[in-house]
Amino acid sequence: MAKWWKKLFRRGRLEQDLAAELEFHREMAGANGGTIPLGDAGRIQEEVYDAWRFNAIENLCRDLTYAVRGLWKSKGLALSALLSLGLGIGVNTAIFSLAVEFLLSQPSIREAERVVYIRVAGGSHAEPRVVEEFDRSGVFDGVAGETDEPAINWNDGRETIPIVATQTTKNFFQVLGVPVALGRGWTASDPDDVVVLQHRFWMKHFHGDTGVLGKTMVLDGRVYTVLGVLPDGHRTLIGYGYSPDVYVPHFVKDAHLAMYARLKPGMGLGEGGAALATLSKRLSEQNADEKRYTNPGQMTPVGGFARLQQESKALTIAAFFGVLLLLVGLVLLIACVNVAGMLLARASARRQEIAIRLSLGATRGRLFQQLLAESVALAVAGTAVGFAMAMTLVKVLSAIPLPIPIPVRLHVEPDWRVVAYAAALAVVATLASGLAPAWQTVKDSLAADLHKERRLRLRRGLVVAQVAVSFVVLVTGALFLRSLMQSASLSPGFDIRNTARAAAHLPPGTYQEKGQMWAYSQRAVRELAALPGVEAAAAARIIPFNDATNNGTTATFPDTGEKRHIRYDWNAVTPDYFKTMSIPLVAGRAFIDSDGTGSKVVVANRVFARLFLAGRQAVGTRFSMDGGVYEIIGVVEGTKVMTMGEEAQPQLYEPLAGAADGRTKMNFVVKSATPPAGQLRAMRETLRRI
Repeated sequence: MAKWWKKLFRRGRLEQDLAAELEFHREMAGANGGTIPLGDAGRIQEEVYDAWRFNAIENLCRDLTYAVRGLWKSKGLALSALLSLGLGIGVNTAIFSLAVEFLLSQPSIREAERVVYIRVAGGSHAEPRVVEEFDRSGVFDGVAGETDEPAINWNDGRETIPIVATQTTKNFFQVLGVPVALGRGWTASDPDDVVVLQHRFWMKHFHGDTGVLGKTMVLDGRVYTVLGVLPDGHRTLIGYGYSPDVYVPHFVKDAHLAMYARLKPGMGLGEGGAALATLSKRLSEQNADEKRYTNPGQMTPVGGFARLQQESKALTIAAFFGVLLLLVGLVLLIACVNVAGMLLARASARRQEIAIRLSLGATRGRLFQQLLAESVALAVAGTAVGFAMAMTLVKVLSAIPLPIPIPVRLHVEPDWRVVAYAAALAVVATLASGLAPAWQTVKDSLAADLHKERRLRLRRGLVVAQVAVSFVVLVTGALFLRSLMQSASLSPGFDIRNTARAAAHLPPGTYQEKGQMWAYSQRAVRELAALPGVEAAAAARIIPFNDATNNGTTATFPDTGEKRHIRYDWNAVTPDYFKTMSIPLVAGRAFIDSDGTGSKVVVANRVFARLFLAGRQAVGTRFSMDGGVYEIIGVVEGTKVMTMGEEAQPQLYEPLAGAADGRTKMNFVVKSATPPAGQLRAMRETLRRI
């Protein structure tokens, strides 16, 4: 270490000592009449310098300097190579950045590695009392809940517009440690009528005014006080770029909450899972009608690689990004082969220079390093260009609002993983574009013309490789477009050409009871059906491709005594829903106005009947779940909900008159003889008037 220290930081002192030593020996040689010759002082000095230097590093620096000078003289080649490598590396880095943001980002909470998402009773959400009981148990360092489905109406003084709200328990900020950039989060002592704003919402509607704290907002007809503003780049617990507009410390009646627990220090997922099973069993024993909680539950990390391993949805997204990275990796390979061809052509033009260097004693290894330095310089510069292109592309994509009904904002930031990936791409680009040309050049002897045919074969091989990889990329892209077109032409199970949809967000303060919501829905359906050109109208809690509610529970069939765990997509609709959406009725009947006021009846789709009824006659079958007894009165064809899969998911429909799920959002659809787009304005005006 002392020797390295002297080499790095005492070079000047060593050179002074060497000069003094040489001068001393000259004086000694002169004092003795030249009988002790000093020898070649220049050669001695060079040998000493070689002993002092880090030869490999200094040679590399000199080679890179020489390579940059040489490329500067060939500006056309350098520019073409930079654009090729920059494009290939930029696209790869951009896709990788998006993959990291979607799959490996951590939510903006304190010690995210200690926070887990809890599923109980086979469902994704739990009743508020369950969240409270888990929190009071003391097994965890706190349990909080949130629901991200409700919208809330905001009157800005000019008009009322629906915005997306996250409704939480009162201990949300304390348990999870959510950072606040301006003001503070709420505590248990705060009233319900306080609100915390998302940073983007604050910038857009309040223009970044720091005096917003203490101001009021009218939400759902109630006056709320602004308590704080979240920081820019805040990531939610849901992830995937989901970004609600506001947070409020309460939830609507009958709401179900996503449950999050903070593990105690030193508690791992195994211990946490055992504690969760114990709590679920205790809940089932304390409540005789809650047998579904005998399910031990499931615990999933809220971010990072651990979440990716345990969440099936994340694995699906990971597979998508894996295929995408493979495709853009082929694009980078094409760019590298293109650069390799240009470098090989340049090396052929320099064969006289290479021959002279070999004849003067330069080793092939030294020439190989110098030639490879050109590839290193191009790869490093191409990586810098590509990284800048990637970050610019990602910023542009992040600023474009997606045509989906939920607010999504990506917060892509270059972290060490993205930088390491870009560095790895630089290494790959160096080897793929420079290794073959450099090796072929130094293999040639002084009689370079004897190996002309060999060089031509390599150049032809590079061209063939480039064409082959390009063909693979083009075929893959064509197949992707074909699959996309076929997916777009698949029937989702309902009429998409003659139907229009609009949503109303009902203030929970005004519509506290399900009877009030049902009355509003009936009046709205009558008004919409009376619009010119409308053939039928209906209301529903869920509209395919806009919302989804997937439930899991245990169903018991009294006729056989069989118990089965079922998962299904739930919906609540008015009687004319199937007619309006053109969903064929296979057996039985649809709902009528009196359904929902007495016994519980449901309509199942064909997939539900096939999977869970074991070949029995579906119509008339009774089963019990979640403390209620249901009778299937009809079977309809299935519809796609959120994905364009090969087959619809199991579905159950309830009459909207008897549904109580805590939602304040009501969807309305009309079947129109005129173009549906022309009905949207009339639908919105009608719903606003009602």
